[in-house]
Amino acid sequence: MRRPSLAVRLLSVLAGSVGVVLLAEPLRAADDGPTGFVADRECTPCHVGLAASFREVAMSQALAAPRPDNVGGPLGEVFVHEPSGQRYSLFWRDGSLVFRSFVQAGDAAPMHELEIPVDWVLGSGRHAKSYLYRTPGGELYQLPIAWYAESGRWGMAPGFDRPDHDGVTRRVRRECLACHAALPAYESGGDARWAPQRFPEALGEGIGCQRCHGPGAEHVRRAWAGGRPPAEIREAIVNPARLPRERREEVCYQCHLQPSVTLPGIAREGQGDFAFRPGDRLADRRILVEVEEEGLPAADRFEINHHAYRLRRSRCFTASGGRISCLDCHDPHRRPPPAELAARVRSVCLGCHRTLSTASPAHADVAADCAACHLPKRRAQDVVHAVMTDHGIVRHPPGRDALAPRSEREPALVGVELYDPPSGSDRGQGELDRALAVVRLAGGASPAGVERLERLLAARAPASAEPWLDLAYGELGSRRFAAAERAVAAALRRAPDEPQAREWAALARAGQGDREGAIAQLRALLVGGREPRPEAEFNLGRLLLDRGSVDEAILHLQRALDARPNLAAASFHLGRALLGRGETEAGVAALRRALAWDPRHADATVALADFLAARGARTEALSLLRYGTSHARSPERLRRRLAELEGSGNR
Repeated sequence: MRRPSLAVRLLSVLAGSVGVVLLAEPLRAADDGPTGFVADRECTPCHVGLAASFREVAMSQALAAPRPDNVGGPLGEVFVHEPSGQRYSLFWRDGSLVFRSFVQAGDAAPMHELEIPVDWVLGSGRHAKSYLYRTPGGELYQLPIAWYAESGRWGMAPGFDRPDHDGVTRRVRRECLACHAALPAYESGGDARWAPQRFPEALGEGIGCQRCHGPGAEHVRRAWAGGRPPAEIREAIVNPARLPRERREEVCYQCHLQPSVTLPGIAREGQGDFAFRPGDRLADRRILVEVEEEGLPAADRFEINHHAYRLRRSRCFTASGGRISCLDCHDPHRRPPPAELAARVRSVCLGCHRTLSTASPAHADVAADCAACHLPKRRAQDVVHAVMTDHGIVRHPPGRDALAPRSEREPALVGVELYDPPSGSDRGQGELDRALAVVRLAGGASPAGVERLERLLAARAPASAEPWLDLAYGELGSRRFAAAERAVAAALRRAPDEPQAREWAALARAGQGDREGAIAQLRALLVGGREPRPEAEFNLGRLLLDRGSVDEAILHLQRALDARPNLAAASFHLGRALLGRGETEAGVAALRRALAWDPRHADATVALADFLAARGARTEALSLLRYGTSHARSPERLRRRLAELEGSGNR
């Protein structure tokens, strides 16, 4: 059936109250969205003005496919990151945005060249834009370059401005992307805590209507059908304004209450990363934690997503009994002009401070901008190139240092606490929640945290496999392989077919010296698997290669790379295997790919330099080693090899 025109569809809705019914084609589901949701464009015919104004709101622009009008700064310009010696640029080629990275020392030819098509632009660009790419296995990774609006310059993306940054291998996790993208469709359990970090190929661009209003299919169906009283149409959708105050605020808090970017809220047991729906109690879906940083008082912590966190800590919020709402100042459907926003803020302030206009000359102007002094701009500690409004309402504005440039620093966390700890009979669950959060953050780097989680799980014996997988993750990171095997066994008793548990069971076996047992378990896991498991393929390939089963090892290493091409360790071991089998050209190409994806890979650097030196390409071998001695992980071996090669040239 031909789609009704916009005018006819509007007439259908408006006439519904007098019984006019217009048959229409079936609703279009959201692009790969969950059941009950429709494509956000289905909202437009009835809400034309709101849909148009919402396109200017940052939420709607939080994630987008690359287009000429949304990519950021001047393309083709090479950004040099001196601490890592790497160079980056973005450019268009045949209608696609492409990222390029390479290393160049002096007049030497570029090394470790890499080009990756960019699949997504992350961020509205009011402050910054970052860039993501998708692997064939469905994983998303962040690129190291970003565009910063305040400075009008390219720079390193947050967390990358350091010599030992992650390059192109920082994985984007669901709990992070959840606040940038519409709700993707997952099979049951696909967004669970230990499900693979994969995303559908199609992602909704930005935050859409239904993140705040809930599933819209039934609402739109009733509106299109006609003849339904307006009240029946309205009751099929969530209007946050009609929710109880706490539930209304939590619609915003699902993304804007983030006490720590280091450890974003983790899904509760049995809850997916995209499980929250408007009207839910946020604490039923997610565990929020606060962190304590060494040398930084809690009152001074200021991160880019601290809007609600800082507001809720302010005296104005607590003294008002929590009555100050996000929606008092902000209209989620439109971006008001600065003067209008200032007036809204002032009206909220005057709700309590009614005598301000006579209190002092500074407050006499009825058009005064309260936010300018009491919600000052500050430079974020986690995104050091961005200046944000601090919602932690202060009595006196801070000094100029609040805007001073700052260098990126790795936070030294010395404590983790629940943001809203339970009391009474739920206190034991709160202890477990905190222990889970610590292990999720630190893994095996916190042996005390792992041991505490182990004790709590032994005492509480939860029925779900999820917390036992958390424990196995920590035990593996601590290299306590026997303990990891026990934790995995507990998970498998609760979920016998859980792929992650089966994969880790094999790693625990290998860690205890039973490599044949591990090979058998990984083979069984991968036979007939519907979804790619690049880490399992890689680990099986490594074990087979060490055993001398080179042909089978190559098969599994290549499968790992087919799903995750940026797995540099797999490219390195594939190169080793191919060279050992006499396939020189393919082996060297694999080593070069390993270094293109990870220029700091020391073993690949030595292997390729040795091969080139043996074939007479001494200049290139020296360039590889010289870069590696300054930037590779564990560079001692490279320094020795460089000294040997330089010495051999002087004889």
